[in-house]
Amino acid sequence: MRVLLSAGFILAGLFLLFYPQWETAVSAQKQEQLIEAFEQLSNVSEQIETTTSEDPPAPQIQEPLAMLEGARGVIRIPKIDLKMMIFEGADKHALSKGVGLIEPDKEFGVNNVGLAGHRGIIHGKQFNRLDELAPNDEIEIKTKTATYQFVVVKAFIVDRAQVEVLEDQKKPLITLVTCTPVGAKDPKDRLIVQAEWKQTTSSQP
Repeated sequence: MRVLLSAGFILAGLFLLFYPQWETAVSAQKQEQLIEAFEQLSNVSEQIETTTSEDPPAPQIQEPLAMLEGARGVIRIPKIDLKMMIFEGADKHALSKGVGLIEPDKEFGVNNVGLAGHRGIIHGKQFNRLDELAPNDEIEIKTKTATYQFVVVKAFIVDRAQVEVLEDQKKPLITLVTCTPVGAKDPKDRLIVQAEWKQTTSSQP
């Protein structure tokens, strides 16, 4: 009996030790698939345009489209080794797939665009390392039509009720929003990182 209990404790310990690593690997693989599908979206669109109304898109076309419902772009932050999809909305569904676009009507390079992401020890890896960002760190947003370069200007903490941080400013911004501190249950504070628009490169031929 003691042997079985000991074995059970060992297995439980191993599970707790390796589960976060496994969960991180699965999440990273999912993001790679989403980003690859997004980058191939123009090819998928061309195939759809050549498909007649009587013939529905092939499964290899339908699958990427289903995965990318609500997709608006890809965010890349080299400093913290982050590359994730951006989806419309900041509800549970959107944040379960990637980073959420808080106000979908706003435009990159024009408005102050708010982006929300999870920050937790196990569930949600999007903005776990957001606190490492400092002024002059670079952030890239790639959409279907353009690539936008931003430079971090400041990071600060606000109460979750202070939504004025999302108001438009004189210059185009992106405002990254996440809970703080890490691991807290229903935290009242939000970590904010704001970056100013630097330049835009068109993706159109």
